[in-house]
Amino acid sequence: MTINKVLICPCPDLKIDLRVLQEYLARGGLAARLPAPLCTPAGLKELKNYLASEPEGLLIAACGPEVNADLFRRVFGEKAPPVIDLLSISDPETAAGVLTLACAAPPEAAPRPAPASRDVLVVGGGIGGCQAALDLADAGHRVYLVDSSLSIGGTMAQLDKTFPTLDCSICILGPRLVEVATHNNIELLTFADLDSISGRAGAFEVTVTLKPRYVDMAKCVGCGSCAEVCPVIVPSRWNLGLKPRKCIRIIFAQAVPLSATLEKEYCIDCQMCVAACDHQAIDLGVAPVKKKLAVGAVILATGARPLDPAVKSEYGYGRIPRVLTALEYERLVCATGPTGGSLIAPDGTPVKSLAFIQCVGSRDRRFLPYCSGICCTASIKEAMLALEHDPEIQATIFFNDIRTSGKGFEELYLRAKKAGVRFIKGLPGRVEADALGRPVIHYDDQQAGQRAQLTVDLAVLAAGLQAPKELPVFEEAFPERDAFGFLRGRHPTLYPVDSTLPGVFLAGTCQGPQDISETVCQGSAAAARVMRLLSPKNKMTP
Repeated sequence: MTINKVLICPCPDLKIDLRVLQEYLARGGLAARLPAPLCTPAGLKELKNYLASEPEGLLIAACGPEVNADLFRRVFGEKAPPVIDLLSISDPETAAGVLTLACAAPPEAAPRPAPASRDVLVVGGGIGGCQAALDLADAGHRVYLVDSSLSIGGTMAQLDKTFPTLDCSICILGPRLVEVATHNNIELLTFADLDSISGRAGAFEVTVTLKPRYVDMAKCVGCGSCAEVCPVIVPSRWNLGLKPRKCIRIIFAQAVPLSATLEKEYCIDCQMCVAACDHQAIDLGVAPVKKKLAVGAVILATGARPLDPAVKSEYGYGRIPRVLTALEYERLVCATGPTGGSLIAPDGTPVKSLAFIQCVGSRDRRFLPYCSGICCTASIKEAMLALEHDPEIQATIFFNDIRTSGKGFEELYLRAKKAGVRFIKGLPGRVEADALGRPVIHYDDQQAGQRAQLTVDLAVLAAGLQAPKELPVFEEAFPERDAFGFLRGRHPTLYPVDSTLPGVFLAGTCQGPQDISETVCQGSAAAARVMRLLSPKNKMTP
């Protein structure tokens, strides 16, 4: 199809003088018209009349395909003209060159066959991935839920309580995990590596490697007798090194699936676990298994990761044992954690005072220049947990700005102030240890206008969230990342959970810091977008 006419939408967001652009195009022999804005009824009516009289050879320039292409397809069907984006261009001569090239080699509409598969791959078994999987499964889709961990649940399963209600995290999450595991339309693929994804929307091919657990999950009843006799003791990754565990074990008491796993890299091949298992569930000769899947859509719910606070060496993390991260503190106060929920220092002494330091790496041009969003409310919640353990405890929060914008978050902040949590505006300059190993925090109190220091039994660092380090391997193309490494939505306002790759959707912190409720919402939103794509009535790619 030859394009010889350009319709330039006079969008108020365009940075180009459209009359000058018309003159440049006219010199090159291209006729350019300026209709009413095409996202208005008047503009659509004008476009409809134009296509009725001259149905071919037209190119629309203004907002990109992410904004208006779907609208034009619904209104005009197969007659919808191609759309090119001018919003990012500020120079009329450059814009004229882009349009001239587009007319010489017009963008071709992608083929829009009906999707070949209604099965869906969800990558990541945190709360966002679980929500997406359940919504899809309830709607009749076959779902493959893949997670690299031994259990689904993600970071939420490691938390003690959730904000702003201070409800038990696993009490909320546990039933949801069981629901996922027992759903007839969901196949759990835990302790798995996602090797590759190829194909297109409606017909993706996926290769997964199931790593050996050396325990038959069909036979294992989760009794723990294997762990009781295992002589190999290593640090527990689940408890962030705060507690030892055995070479063979169930990762945590409410794990889903509730099955033991032996890690061969630590095993001394003593065979004691084999002898102790009454169900003959242990086989030390199992090999990895490759599995190929055919799915119509993919949801990425891979989560984010906290910044290593050791990069802020002035705070002493890794040097001062009583300086912990927020997640380590969550494990410390959790009833299923290393101390059984007792708030004690690493040397076993009771904690009578503690301080929370905000913005560790966040809003810092050296590390994470953005706000991580959840840290303020999380630290307020953790201070309240300390008061639940001991109402006489002295809890202090050092902050830059208090940002509690979610529903019920400000109320939690006010409750904490009323309960006696002390808020000091001013981030500490350094943390040292006194003769007893207690953190000594040096800070500038901006409200009092003076320098001071505070000695506490425990210092907790609210480390910022950063983009996931590794993401699934897409063979043909990969969803785009933003400047900070997070996955980028197709359009930040109109298509926030659609990735830039058709057929691939996003949920949770893989696209930026957010709290649990936002992650759940995005899981459901991504599931809804998949249902639209894979609907038998839909003959279009997204």
